[in-house]
Amino acid sequence: MQSNGHWQPLTLPDSPSFRAGWFLIQGTLRARQSRGETRLRWQNLQGNWHEQILPVTRRGTLQELVWLPMGVSQLGLLASSEGVECDLAIARFARVSAGESRWRRLRRVWPFYQRLSAHKRKRLGLAWHLWLTDLQQAYQLVGKIRDDRPLHAYEHWLANFDAVQPGEQRMIARQLARWHNLPHVCLHLVNVTDAAARQRTLASIQALHYPASHLTVVESATPRPAGEWQWAIPAGAVLAPAALVWLAHQLRQTPDAQWIYGDHDLLDEKGKRHSPNFKPDWNETLLHSQNYIGWCGLWREQGHVDVPQNAAECHRRWLQLAHQHAAKQIAHIPALLMHVPETGLLQDDYHTLADQLPLLPAGVTLEPAPHGICRWRWPLPSVLPRVSVVIPTRNGLAHLRPCVESLVQQTRYPDLEILVMDNQSDDPETLAYLAHITRQYGVRVIAWDHPFNYSAINNAAVREATGELICLLNNDTEVMNPQWLEEMVAHLLRPGVGVVGARLFYGDGRVQHAGDAVGPGGCADHLHAGLSADEPGYQRRAVSAQELSAVTAACLLTHRALYMRLNGLDEVNLPVAFNDVDYCLRVGEAGWRIVWTPYAELYHHESVSRGKDITPQQLARAQGELNYMKKRWAKRLQHDPAYNPNLSYDRPDFSLSHAPNVVLPWTN
Repeated sequence: MQSNGHWQPLTLPDSPSFRAGWFLIQGTLRARQSRGETRLRWQNLQGNWHEQILPVTRRGTLQELVWLPMGVSQLGLLASSEGVECDLAIARFARVSAGESRWRRLRRVWPFYQRLSAHKRKRLGLAWHLWLTDLQQAYQLVGKIRDDRPLHAYEHWLANFDAVQPGEQRMIARQLARWHNLPHVCLHLVNVTDAAARQRTLASIQALHYPASHLTVVESATPRPAGEWQWAIPAGAVLAPAALVWLAHQLRQTPDAQWIYGDHDLLDEKGKRHSPNFKPDWNETLLHSQNYIGWCGLWREQGHVDVPQNAAECHRRWLQLAHQHAAKQIAHIPALLMHVPETGLLQDDYHTLADQLPLLPAGVTLEPAPHGICRWRWPLPSVLPRVSVVIPTRNGLAHLRPCVESLVQQTRYPDLEILVMDNQSDDPETLAYLAHITRQYGVRVIAWDHPFNYSAINNAAVREATGELICLLNNDTEVMNPQWLEEMVAHLLRPGVGVVGARLFYGDGRVQHAGDAVGPGGCADHLHAGLSADEPGYQRRAVSAQELSAVTAACLLTHRALYMRLNGLDEVNLPVAFNDVDYCLRVGEAGWRIVWTPYAELYHHESVSRGKDITPQQLARAQGELNYMKKRWAKRLQHDPAYNPNLSYDRPDFSLSHAPNVVLPWTN
């Protein structure tokens, strides 16, 4: 039984005299893109229609118990996807006994009680006794977590995870009474041009769950002595009631912090909240690209305070603080601290910024880019370091040829060494081409006569390379712009940068790779995959240079000395998959930064030469690699600094989490 986004009728087991009871629906759902809701619909005795959302797992499994009342008629299912047809196959629709329904519901609910922390169960409404007192409610709450459908209904998310309940207000008051040395905060109202907007902001300040004795409100742009912590608030913005509770809590975690920022969302003209900006942890390169912090930042400063009054001043202020403070002195609170009117949204003015900012590193120039992004052009030294490009291949001439030809003919970088690692090629045309590029272009072809091991192949090549810098490159890539390597080298030569990745595209022009998230998706997965080339992505991050946890080795630039010091890719535990992610994590662990830039662009046809894992041996190897990553990086997989914990960790698509991994300070 198939469905392509239309209502699919279900045959009623007891038709025509339908009796009330529990029913089990089992099936599978296949969608080519992100799917929408899967709904059960029926008509009751009075002729009214009812609908119920059914959870479907990440693997597309539908297995749900539903209670249907007496007299149900015209029962049907609808599976939808976001603009693309999907297939729903129903394997079973049958009545089950009350005993079996209870057993099946317990079997689903109980593992979640064991797996989720007490805090997370509380935020989800899964009280410790609920599985005994109201099993059906517990079953429905667990179903929301189990459902792999992206959560985009922001008002539902706010109701579940953002509202401070009356009981929690009492907890906050008790918590603040126990804490000593609460920070004194000076709130500076800026851009006060509308009396109603001013009053909204003042009302939100009066409603703060924070002692008034530790607050000062300033409504003048004239510098004056103020409190310990400063916050510029544009008139019309609304502060979250617990915003300063979060600040006090953060300072207990990081007492040396000098600058703290939080998340924010927007207010429409009717005061409705929308468009949450769930930010990464401190990300200097992203701040270069855009003012991702907005107005939602507090800094420690006493005496006469220079408070930003507009967009350019605000961005400049954050860049000044970034210049003054070490990364360990900057903290991010993963909570919505401020709601900003969409009419007062910051518009970056980079010409003004460049004119007023004397803190630019030597040789850096700024220029505007699409979507209001600022492109920082980092300088290159007068004598460029040699780059050794490593390309493993086994036959695959149809892809190897355009890869090598684009490197030779389109890459402008002058000091380039190309090493092709030949892993047992036996195709005559490929062998002839390898001989040709050796003669014609001076490509070094090195035979690697061993079973396929991506890590070992690259490690062997790096040992042979003469370049100061190493570019790992897949044989199914093609250069798109001549300056791609200059862009990557310029970032890699920045202080503290250990790896640089590129923006990769499918052959049809859609984004294939915009950096990797580590944790979301189960282990590691590409950000913004499938996005159109001209789309900015979540909070313009698909078009902003930024720091990430990892990038793909389909095109990865690193220092040869660093690569050798860290023993390169893991040949033993990760011969095929995740070796690039593991390398990036080890680079980060050693104190280096990983940068992704959208201005180095290549096509990537993604593993076309090696193919997919299909044999039992390949599947076993892939599972072993995944298990190793989950064990080696268990803690790291729980939180990616470049991916907010309020966002879904089921998939790296920046959708809202069904179960945010954020602990409220007043529940500790």
